[in-house]
Parts: sequence; structure tokens; C-alpha cells
Amino acid sequence: MFKKLDVNFKTIAANSFAIFFGFTVWRVLFNNYGKEVFDISAYQIGIIQSVREIPGLLGFGSGMLALVLAESKIAALNIIILGGGLLMVGWAENLWMMGVGTFISSVGFHYFLSSNKSQLLNLIKRRNSGREQGKLMSIESISAVAATLAVLGLTLFLSYRVTFTIIGSAVTLFGIYFVFAIKSNRVEGERRRAIVKKKYWLYYTLAFLRGSRRHIFTTFAIFLLVANHGLSITAISTLLLINSILIIFTSRLIGNLTDSMGERFILVGTSFILFFIFLGYTYVTYLPVLIGCFILDHILFGSSIALNSYLRKISDREDLTGNLSFGLTANHISAVFIPIIGGAMWELFGYETTFLFGTVIVFLDMLFAMRINPDKFDDAQKKVSDKEIIAKT
Repeated sequence: MFKKLDVNFKTIAANSFAIFFGFTVWRVLFNNYGKEVFDISAYQIGIIQSVREIPGLLGFGSGMLALVLAESKIAALNIIILGGGLLMVGWAENLWMMGVGTFISSVGFHYFLSSNKSQLLNLIKRRNSGREQGKLMSIESISAVAATLAVLGLTLFLSYRVTFTIIGSAVTLFGIYFVFAIKSNRVEGERRRAIVKKKYWLYYTLAFLRGSRRHIFTTFAIFLLVANHGLSITAISTLLLINSILIIFTSRLIGNLTDSMGERFILVGTSFILFFIFLGYTYVTYLPVLIGCFILDHILFGSSIALNSYLRKISDREDLTGNLSFGLTANHISAVFIPIIGGAMWELFGYETTFLFGTVIVFLDMLFAMRINPDKFDDAQKKVSDKEIIAKT
């Protein structure tokens, strides 16, 4: 019935295109949908966003699934789950149903991430990990551009609810096709491990800190523009569209710089820039400057390429999926409380305190990124080469 497809860069990219298309539609619509349909407050935004990040907190479940299912199948199944969540968000009659639908779509998105990244990192050579991740991130940005344009076009003629229904249905159907069409990415007898190891502590720490600052950005940066400056759905959609177009090019640049300059240079450098961006959110009220901070902040999410490349160089092949899933959990530990604390700080003391909190997190992230030791990459690479020689003999 379905033509069997090999797991290669093209099929991995197709999966990413589908999941990021659906996620971007949710992201573009969520704040305006919540505000205009349900009159949602900053505190309620914080609660829903915290609930949305629970699947990320339980991201180690993806590593558990990889013990029994191939990463290619896990990725396709989670595309279906995300599509179903979008449908529920569109059909929601109250904030509770909107939150449940958001949670379901979040399960699909978060469990997809580690499985798809593992497919890619196991497929590519270590020395090219930055470049190949940059290519994939560019495709994800192209997907985001397409999704933003779709929202801009559909919302001119249709309601938010109908837009969610159309996109949710399309994403779900794509996932169903890939469940049956995609081959396993495992060779016979290949196994996965899901064990937290002390030698990966720095990766887990960086994942936690970068997740903490990301949750402040994704929860409150857009809301700042909507609530304090009155940006419409058209303005937000246009802004995200500009971001996505820029990332098509900047992600490849960041990937190439990661390969040439090293992971530590990228991670420390981006944290240094982000420190001043969060100060901008805190003290600047001039809208064009805030928009500039928002765009640059969004672009610098591409530095996750360097973190994944760092893990690729220090991790054993059988540990990779498990480490990515545990890294996802570390990334989302703060998601349970950061949006709620940030929302409460906003309501009680003003938005400035929320972004000052983010400034402190970014500074800590920079300090830990300085501890990356490139010399250990050479040792890890030598061990891998020795294993390959032994296997061949």
C-alpha cells in the first residue's frame, strides 16, 4: 500500500517540516487566540505554558520508547499526536480544553525532537555535525515560513478555530502516512541505552540552563509585545515570518561556525549576546529596539546546534538517544515553575523583574559553557576509532 522509504536526510527533513509546520501554527495563533477568544491573562498564560512543558520534563520517556521502537517510528507517531492536539485546541470551548489540547500537541512535539535528532546525529559524521544540523534547521525554518504564511492567508478569511482544524487535519494525515511508509533506522541487533551518566553532567547542566532562559523567552517575550504594545495577530505573524526567513540562512552559518570555531566559542558567545538582549527587554520601551531584541533572540536559538554537536562528540552511539531524551528533560525541568514564577513576578512587580530573572540565568549559562574542554573531543574520537578498528577485525 505504501512505498517503503529509507531513513536518510530527506525523510528526516520531511518529518521535521511537518512537525514544525504544526508547531508554528500553534505558536503564531496561541497568544492572540487566547486573548481575543478567552481574554487570557499573563498568569493564565504562565499556567498553560507550564502544563505545555510537562511532556518536555518527561522527555526521558522518548529514550525509554527507543528501547523497543525505532526512532523513525517514534518520530512519525508523534506527528500524529501533535496534529490531534491542534484539532482539540481549535475545538476548545474554554481555557481548560485549550490547555488539554496544548498539552497533547506538546507531547507530540517534545517526544519527536529527541528521536529525530538522534536519527540525524547517528546518520552524519562527527566533523560535519554542525553543518548538517544547520541544514536541517534551515528546513525547519522554511516550514515555519510556510506555516506563518498559511496562518496569514487563512485568518484573513477563516476563524482561528477553522484554521486550527485545517492544519491539524493535514499534519495528522502526514503522520499516518509516515508511520507506515518509513523504514526502521536500526540495523539488525542494534540496541539503545537509557542511562544517566556522570560523564555527561555538563551537557545536562547546559540543557537545563538554556531551557530556563528559553522558557522565559517563549512565554513572555511575545506576550510583552502583545499585552504592552498591542501588536495584532498580523504584526506577530509578520514578525515570526521575518524570524523564520532569517533563520533559513543564519542556522547554516551557525552550523558552519560550530564546525570551524568550536562548540565552546558558539555557546559562550551567544550567551554573552543574550545577556544584553534580556537587559533590553527589561529597560527598553522603544518598540523598534524591542523587536530587534526579539528577532536576535530568536536567531540565537540556533546555538542549540553547538550543544547537540558537543553531545555527538562525547557520546557513545548507543547512549545518544537516551542522552538527548534526558537532555530534553533537563531542558524542561524549569518549565514546570519558570512560567508560573515569571507570570507571578510580572503581575506582582512588573514585567521588568521577569526579564531580570532571565538575565541572571543567561549569565550562569555562559559561565558553565566556558567549562567545555575541546581536548576531550579528541579523546572521545580516538575511543570511537579504536572501537571501529576492533569491530572490523
